[in-house]
Amino acid sequence: MIEHGSVGSVVNSASMAGVAGAPNMSAYSASKAAVIGLTLSAAKDLAPHGIRVNAVSPAFIGPGRMWTRQVEAQAIVGSQYYGTDPDEVAAQMIGQVPMRRFGTVGEVASSVMFLLSDDASYVTGVNLEIAGGAR
Repeated sequence: MIEHGSVGSVVNSASMAGVAGAPNMSAYSASKAAVIGLTLSAAKDLAPHGIRVNAVSPAFIGPGRMWTRQVEAQAIVGSQYYGTDPDEVAAQMIGQVPMRRFGTVGEVASSVMFLLSDDASYVTGVNLEIAGGAR
């Protein structure tokens, strides 16, 4: 973009695990925290060139295949935190969300589309938490 003199927008995919940590997910949490750090630094580097850089950090997005895998993995490796029954695990995880529901893929997509749009033309260096109030 810089080379061509064009403005633009980048949205990186982070996670609430990178913001608040997550049990049994140290490497994943660290990698997503790094994405957030990269986003903040790149936003400062690229803003003078008219390039906006933001990130989204979803949590508890489902139901769907990824959610099912996450719940099953937590039931296996995170039994000391959530128990071993996938339905119980899902209920306990959703219990951490003040809005008391799953987020949807559509809600994540809408957030990304906003950050990419001209409506967000003065937004850069933001990590948008899409987590129903969970932290």
